[in-house]
Amino acid sequence: MKKNLKKTSVRLAALGLATAMSLSGALLVSANENPTQKNAAQNQDSAKLYAGTYQKVSASEALADKDVKAAIDQIYAQFPETKSYEINAYKDVVSKDEYDKYVINLEKDSNNFFHFAVDSKTGKLSYTIQSLDASKVLSYPNVQNGVDKIYASQPETKSYEISSANVVDNFVGKFSKYNLTFTDKDSKRSITIGIDAGTGEIMPTKFTPAE
Repeated sequence: MKKNLKKTSVRLAALGLATAMSLSGALLVSANENPTQKNAAQNQDSAKLYAGTYQKVSASEALADKDVKAAIDQIYAQFPETKSYEINAYKDVVSKDEYDKYVINLEKDSNNFFHFAVDSKTGKLSYTIQSLDASKVLSYPNVQNGVDKIYASQPETKSYEISSANVVDNFVGKFSKYNLTFTDKDSKRSITIGIDAGTGEIMPTKFTPAE
């Protein structure tokens, strides 16, 4: 969580799951749908397995787990704005305690979210993914250093705007990184680059072509 830094490679599927959901918003039901359509969509979601392991469950079921409840209370206390966010919960129904037992996505919209997972064995947070204000992200430790390296290696990005940002704190793997998306205003081409929060070094890059 910004200042606290947890997660292992065995859980990268879940980490990718949470990130993909936050970026796509694919699991949010449109407000324009009627109740019958909404229920049908929810029933379809509950039958799916995400990342081959996680099944969508109700928020009340997830919060009945004492570790999930303790984690979300901790997050609400530290980041009160998340109390108004929608809760999307996913439960490990396959791995028999090999992965995180719950992945919880707190979401207001694609630019305001807080995702976390609860370790099956310890009951503690294993990772968090928190949205950041893209206009202020350069003020975070080592971000400017990383951005300068990006500009040096990819000069065309100097004209791009930082359109979104988030921070991943992996407590099991003991690392933290910032994900910054740079977008060209004209072509809409974007590039998402990770910056090691501890060193400012550049991490793997993801390109998104213009539509």
